[in-house]
Parts: sequence; structure tokens; C-alpha cells
Amino acid sequence: MSIALEILTYVFILILVSYVLLIGIYSVSWYKIKSWKSEAKVPITKVTIVLPVRNESENINLCLKNLSCQNYPEDLFEIIIVDDSSSDNTVNLIKHFIKNSNENRISLIEHIGNNNFGKKQAITEAIKNAKGELIITTDADCIMNQKWIASIVEYYEVYKPPMIVAPVKFYNEKGLFQNLQSFEFLSLIASGAASVQLGLPIMCNGANLAYEKKVFIKVNGFESSVNHVSGDDVFLMHKIKKVTKRKILFIKCKEAIVETKAQNSLHDFINQRKRWVSKSMAYTDLATILSALIVFILNLFLIASFILAFFISEFKFVFMIIFTSKIIIDFPILYGISSFTGNLKNMFLFLPLQFIYPFYIFVITVVGLFGKFEWKKRKYN
Repeated sequence: MSIALEILTYVFILILVSYVLLIGIYSVSWYKIKSWKSEAKVPITKVTIVLPVRNESENINLCLKNLSCQNYPEDLFEIIIVDDSSSDNTVNLIKHFIKNSNENRISLIEHIGNNNFGKKQAITEAIKNAKGELIITTDADCIMNQKWIASIVEYYEVYKPPMIVAPVKFYNEKGLFQNLQSFEFLSLIASGAASVQLGLPIMCNGANLAYEKKVFIKVNGFESSVNHVSGDDVFLMHKIKKVTKRKILFIKCKEAIVETKAQNSLHDFINQRKRWVSKSMAYTDLATILSALIVFILNLFLIASFILAFFISEFKFVFMIIFTSKIIIDFPILYGISSFTGNLKNMFLFLPLQFIYPFYIFVITVVGLFGKFEWKKRKYN
């Protein structure tokens, strides 16, 4: 083997060791998170549920039914819906629901915001009008059980974190494509939860996120990230991590799970992931940047070693070492999150996903950083 190839091999090994350590630490951290079970204590915290919506006519009624049926004292929570310039029948459906259900806890703000950054503006507008000391955000395509608010609030009242990252999963998945999405999505939730447990939170999901109103105000909300269409969750988390000594926590509780829908088409899926990736160029959090780089480079090297193996026999061994090591180290955390969310039926997808994921992560990263995408009938460069 030439010196150049020997150096390249050592670089491969270095990245592999970094990845194994990263995912290994995440796996240990996931299993160290203590499960939380609500004890039905009488709450004292006033809560505001913030629901930004845009073109959600297909989903809004079911979401509102779930929210209005919460097992939480009526005088302690409100729901503020902010319409982000919907072009469909969403607003009329919300008004109809409020009128017919006689819900005085639900208020609607018909928001006309910046076409590019409407969601962050919508959330900000809702928080300005919020009476609750604890803000809980979700999305209009989500459903939740009756103890959702109660479980999060009880956890908050015990530990008093500035932010609570809560679990999200897909429901009613149909076909191989949606089940693959579900499995891949759970890996993100697990990694985010593990990083929170470590005290180095790198990601969360705005579909199920709670934080103190006073902390949102203290960090000036989304002020520094308003120029990015996505990131109403992660950028805020990074800011809160910097300004408070209190630890952000993940609630490992089945009753706190929010369920959402997988994408129906490959086009919608790619657009969603491109939107998520688009914000990563603006990250300044070191733990997030390093984690993302290690995962991306490992998968890039896996592709490279696979291709090089056809031309250089030594790389067959390199590819097998990287591929086998990745399978072994990925399995525990994916099994753990699947067991927690009740998705063990999808573990049969673990091996097929290992073949697909390296190519997927490379393509999505490149097009997400440099390509255009569409979201809710808005186009972004």
C-alpha cells in the first residue's frame, strides 16, 4: 500500500473511532435517562399551548379535538393559534371549531407575516399574548393523548428546567417508504434526547417542546435566527443553553409523546429534509457542529470505501470494518428508542436502512445546503 493510501486508511479509522465513541456515548446516555410516569398531582402552573398553522385544513380539526380534550384544569391552560397566512380553508375551520365547541380557552390570531419567516413570527406573536408561564409548542398535523399537558407540567414542576425536550413519533405509517421515514426519524429523536442527557443538547423538535416564557423573553426569542426559515426549535435551544445554568431536560414519558404524520411522497420528504438541513450553515454551537460533521464524514467515507473497494483490494477490508462497526454501534440506541415508542415492529428495517442511509445523508446534506426547497406552498432559495 502506498503512503497516500496508508494515510487515507488512518483517516478512515480516526473518523470511525470518533463515530463509535459518539454513538456509543449517546447510547449509554439514552439508557441513563430515567423514565417519567405522571402521578396525577394537582398542578399549579399556567400553560399556553402555541399552535402556528399554515394550510392545515386536512389536519386542524383532529389536532384541536386532541388539545381541547386535555386532562388539565381548564383555568390553567389556554390555546393560542396563529395563522401564518394560510391560503386554504384553515382559518374558517378554526373559527367553526371554536364556535361549535364553545371553547373560550382557544384564541385565534390571524397573522400576516413575512412570507419567508412566518412561523417564527407566528410563535413570537402568540407568546406576546400568552398568559401562561410555561409555553408548549406543537404543530397542527400532530395528535396527543389526554395526559400530554399534565405529564409535561408535572415534570416541569418537579425539576424546573428552562426547556423540556419531549418525544415525537410518526403514527399510522403506511407502506415501506413511510415506515423507513419513521425509523430514521426515531434515530434523530434518540440522538437529540441523548445529547440533552449529556448536558450538550444538539437538537429538538418544535412539534413537542416546552419552555418558560421568561426565558424566551430573556434570550430575545428568535431575534438572531429570524433570517432562517427553519430552526424555531434548535436555534432557541442553543440560545437557552448559553444563558442559563439550569439544565435543559428530556422527558422520557409515553404520555408526553406527540404523534405526527410521515410524508406521503418522496418529493415532500426531500423538501422537508432540505428545510431542516438549510439552517445548519448558521449553527454556532460546537457540540452540534462536531456531531453533524462526524456523522456526515463517516457516511461519506463509507460511500468512498465502498467505491474504492472495486479498484483497490485493501479497501474491501476497510469498508467491511466501517460498515460492520456502524451496524454494531447503531443498534442499541435504535432498539432503545423503538422499544420506548412502541415501534419495535420496524426493527426489521434496521439493516436495509444501513445500506440506504449513507447515500441519503450525503445527498440531503448537499441539496439542503445549496438547493432550493418548497414548504407549505412557499418557495425558498
